[in-house]
Amino acid sequence: MDKFEKIQQIKEEIRQKVLPKVKKTALNYKADDGMVHRLVESSLESYVQSKMEGHIDEAVRRFIVEEIVNEIFGLGPIDRFINDPTVWEIMVNGPKEIYVEREGKLQKADAVFDDEEQVQFYIERILSPVGRRVTEFEPYVDARLPDGSRVNVVRSPVAANGPILTIRKAQRKVLEIQDLIHRRTIDDKVGKFLKACVKNHLNIILVGGPGSGKTTLLNILASFIPDAERVITIEDTLELRMANKHRVAMETRPANIEGKGMITIRELVRNSLHMRPDRVIIGEVRGEETLDMLQCMNIGRDGSMTTLHANSPLDALLRLETMSMMGSTNVSTELIRRQIVSAIDMVICMDRILDGTRRVTSIAEVVKTNTMEYSLRDIFALVRKDEAGVTTFELKGTGYVPVFLKKFKDLESINESFFK
Repeated sequence: MDKFEKIQQIKEEIRQKVLPKVKKTALNYKADDGMVHRLVESSLESYVQSKMEGHIDEAVRRFIVEEIVNEIFGLGPIDRFINDPTVWEIMVNGPKEIYVEREGKLQKADAVFDDEEQVQFYIERILSPVGRRVTEFEPYVDARLPDGSRVNVVRSPVAANGPILTIRKAQRKVLEIQDLIHRRTIDDKVGKFLKACVKNHLNIILVGGPGSGKTTLLNILASFIPDAERVITIEDTLELRMANKHRVAMETRPANIEGKGMITIRELVRNSLHMRPDRVIIGEVRGEETLDMLQCMNIGRDGSMTTLHANSPLDALLRLETMSMMGSTNVSTELIRRQIVSAIDMVICMDRILDGTRRVTSIAEVVKTNTMEYSLRDIFALVRKDEAGVTTFELKGTGYVPVFLKKFKDLESINESFFK
């Protein structure tokens, strides 16, 4: 039996002694936390005296007490990751497999649940305050927690190997452009360029895979919008955190157990046009609402932004085309392509690269042409260098000067040399 198994055995024996004395549903955390701590410590002390000759490592002692108290009041084995600021995401793949993303890097956690029943118990504890539940007939759910964290749950019959729980923790701090520069997502020059693009009302699409940092960058770009402008934000779950803005936030709603009451992104986009917006920001487009978004951008709501899943700027435009076709069967491919080219000014592509960091991999202009083919020109591109066995990445200008620069009212020292 290894050390981890021994600790789990000790914890289980103490837990069996303590839990029958504690009514979880009746306890108030602030009032009873100290009492439960003393109860756990007393039971552990008795166990150590009788079975371990009075000796136990102090770190192990603290770990066992904390784990059992967390089981009663918090989220059991994953509670310490919830309270760890270096952990960004928690992934439970069944009771015996927990992974965390710590500062951009994925690693297996040194924690497990007892069984599927225990995982299900904490899933219900998580979802209960937000009025959601997951059942055999509704086996998956996506919800926003009161602190802004995003949680996704999948259970049987969809999840064959036990309940799956994914928690993307909300950033306690509203990130700024300097934070992205510090994390090497972009550099100071690109940050200055993006700020000018937002201030000069470019329509921007941010693309990349899941967890590549699209929403984080979108939130920072939104911070550059002047306070005097009225911004409508539309999301499935509220993640954008914009301070000091004339902002109206709207959120979709799933159908109830009777299949009624659903409110979609498409309905909110259409409604937003009656709310006198200066800009419309959509957290993510993934379906028929895309056509409405393009029409919104083409009727004077310049400076709007959204994200979507795609691997490259060209893939992004092709996905926009496909999703727009879902929104109407009466619109030709040629008309949709013209709308996309007319509406979108710039595509920012992001990815998580080899060293685990989230990087902007390219920034491209959508060139306004009269042809049926999309024309994209990279303004900045991520360059890889391998020297002396060390791999580095740098976002560099390609030398191409974007055409949209001509309509900027304030260039803020941005000139042709800026892109070399």
